Amino acid sequence: MADGLETYKKYAELGYEKTLERAEEIVALFGSYMQEVGIANHDMRCSRHSLCDVIDRVDKRKVYFRVFYDKVKDGMSERNEAALYCFWILKLSPFFDNTCPDIEVNINFAAWLLLASVKHSCNKNGIAAISLPDKYVGDLKYAFRFRDISKESMMALAETMYEVLAGNNKTDNKEPAENHEL
Repeated sequence: MADGLETYKKYAELGYEKTLERAEEIVALFGSYMQEVGIANHDMRCSRHSLCDVIDRVDKRKVYFRVFYDKVKDGMSERNEAALYCFWILKLSPFFDNTCPDIEVNINFAAWLLLASVKHSCNKNGIAAISLPDKYVGDLKYAFRFRDISKESMMALAETMYEVLAGNNKTDNKEPAENHEL
C-alpha cells in the first residue's frame, strides 16, 4: 500500500477565485431556499470563514473519493457532493440571523439542499420524482439535529433517496428488487 501512495499528488487548495465562485453558488442556493420558504433576505447572514471552510472540506473529500475509490473515474455524483455540503453545513453552521437559532437555519437549509439535489437528479434523468410527506421531512430534520450522521451515511442517504424517490429500485439485471419488510 505504501508503494502506491507516493504516486498521489498532495492536495492543492482551490484558491481564492474558485472558492469565491463556489461560495456564490451556495449563497445563490441559500437564496433559492429562502425564497421558497418565505424568509426575508435582510434577516439572514453568512459567515464567510465558515462557508469557505465548508467548501474546502468538501473539495478535500472529493479528492479523497477520486483517489481511494478507483471504480469511480468521474468522481462522485452530484447527490454525493450535495450530501457532503449538507454534512458540513450542519457541522459548521455558516448561515445565521438574529431571530432564529443558527442550528435551525442550517438544519432546514441542509434538508432542503439534500432534497433539492435528489429532485434535480431525477429531473435531469427524466424521472418524475415523488414528494416526501411532511412527516418524513420532519424526521429528516430531527435526524440532522439529534442523530450522529457521518459523511458516508449522508452520502448513502442521498443515493438511497434518489433510488427510492425515482422509483429506480431495480437491480443491475433489471429484475425487480426484493422488498424488505421491517
